[in-house]
Amino acid sequence: TTTTTATTTKTTPTVQIKITKTNQMAKGKSTTTGGLKGFFLKAGSSFSQLGAFSLNNMSWLGQKATRIFVIVASTSMVTLMPLLFEIGREVQALETERVQVKDFRQKGYTDRQLQEMGFSDSSVHSPSVALVK
Repeated sequence: TTTTTATTTKTTPTVQIKITKTNQMAKGKSTTTGGLKGFFLKAGSSFSQLGAFSLNNMSWLGQKATRIFVIVASTSMVTLMPLLFEIGREVQALETERVQVKDFRQKGYTDRQLQEMGFSDSSVHSPSVALVK
């Protein structure tokens, strides 16, 4: 009896495995379509996966780009605004010096005397290129 039981158990699992493999092969053939129809069915699912992937990554990329923009904008404001204010103040000071140099020239001072008084070269000598106002 023990040998008969052992033989019966051995044959039963192999038969079940063969049936399972046959069912899997039948299922695989019925769902797989070839040709142009199969290509478009596969392409549609891959496009939807690509869309979900790019949506997740684009939101991450957008967050990083926003953070970089905020850092660059705030740094630019901190460094460029004082520079612009200083340039404006320098232009006003140069215009004031030119008015003073013009007044001293009318009084008879020479360029050398004006330079010795501490006026800058750009206010003592007019630029070679005409300034447009």
